[in-house]
Amino acid sequence: MTANLLELLPRTDATALVGPDGTALTYNQLWKNVESAAARLKSVGIAPGDRVVLLVPMSVDLYVILLALFHRGATATLVDPAADIQRLLTLHPPDAFIGVPKAHLLRLKVAALRGLKAYVSTGFTPLPHRRLRPSSASVPPIEPGESPALLTFTSGTTDTPKAIARSHAFLIGQHRVLHKHMTFGPGDIDMPTLPVFLLHSLASGAACVLADADLRAVGQVKADPVLNQIRSVGVTSISGSPAFFKQLANALTSAGSTIETVRHIFTGGARVPAELVDQLTQVFPNAAVDIVYGSTECEPIAVLDAIAHREALVSSTAQGAMVGQPVEDVSIRLDGEPFGEILVAGPHVNPRYVDNPEADARHKVQDDGRIWHRTGDVGRLDEHGMLWLVGRVGESVGGVWPLVAEGVAESFAFVERAGLVEVDGQPLLAIELGTVSNDWESLLTNAIGVPVTAVDRIPVDTRHNAKVDRRALKSILNARH
Repeated sequence: MTANLLELLPRTDATALVGPDGTALTYNQLWKNVESAAARLKSVGIAPGDRVVLLVPMSVDLYVILLALFHRGATATLVDPAADIQRLLTLHPPDAFIGVPKAHLLRLKVAALRGLKAYVSTGFTPLPHRRLRPSSASVPPIEPGESPALLTFTSGTTDTPKAIARSHAFLIGQHRVLHKHMTFGPGDIDMPTLPVFLLHSLASGAACVLADADLRAVGQVKADPVLNQIRSVGVTSISGSPAFFKQLANALTSAGSTIETVRHIFTGGARVPAELVDQLTQVFPNAAVDIVYGSTECEPIAVLDAIAHREALVSSTAQGAMVGQPVEDVSIRLDGEPFGEILVAGPHVNPRYVDNPEADARHKVQDDGRIWHRTGDVGRLDEHGMLWLVGRVGESVGGVWPLVAEGVAESFAFVERAGLVEVDGQPLLAIELGTVSNDWESLLTNAIGVPVTAVDRIPVDTRHNAKVDRRALKSILNARH
């Protein structure tokens, strides 16, 4: 029988969760709250196998409810409030809905949220609902069957978001792979900003601190509340987007401050410039910095010790983005030369999408009894076995790859961000300028060999606030012509 991820959580008086408001639970208290919430969920009609949309902001309550759904054998469906919820839930209909009072207002405009068998709120809402109140009843945990533990969606940066199911066995396998590269245990105080990493930290027995920040826009977080948390509880490790760390590093640099307790930083989701690595080592002087490359379908794929390879990061701007050595649990092959699409296979590679055979046909390859996932990323393996990225499939314009051109541009101090797209059949590099240099245009054109143009802002993805949103950028540039 398949184990439930919950079984990995210890039962001790060590701290398990610390919320943005300072609310803290030990592992024993967390277990008690989860069992109470699971009993309440049973009483309102949520059954094993039910798909339950969960819309609760980052908080201790969120993870109590999420784990209670695991306890019930239900499937927690996590959707981005900024996404086309109606479309996603029409394709993947839910059975029940749990949310904070404000989230229940979505029921008025999202037809796919109507007519469900159960509505549960964490507080009062005028719409029909049941309250998630403490229960003294006790229900045994449900042995996981065929139903997944989690239903999440890809970012949809290049096409319609696709649903991905993670079983308990998959989550446990992913935890074991992550543990080789993100090794936590009792006594560690981790600040993970991604749910999968937080589940891994809880399964490791670490204390998990939920950042006091709006993680829906990590590139605009207010750094001071987060830094105050890090100092007050003595955070020892942090994971997040480069944009998130840029906010923290800029605030510490401006204040002339450092934080000594942090021993490990994990970042990824977009190019990590050498300048950011340098800044992080200055403001977090005792921290190792690892770049973690992966995707929603496979996390992690590769890991890079950014400090040890700092010189390569600096000198590699004309070669693309170095993302590190593939992890031992994943097999990699390239479809094409000298650059090819990266395909991955392994125990923590999601084998298929949910109810989407067309996406499976495009992104999954069966070969010798293994399922290979097409990542959509294009890159190469160098003579040392290091993986490099140059862009996404179809993003090369006139033989120029975006991560190569953008890397060269962003090596100039006056460039805040760069984005390469095709306009009128030709490559055009948009530049978001910082400190203006009179000869910036000729310097960049000579260095990169493509036309350049200045824009007020390079649009970025909503998840990491770090990847160039090429579709939006192309629309901006096309509007000029």
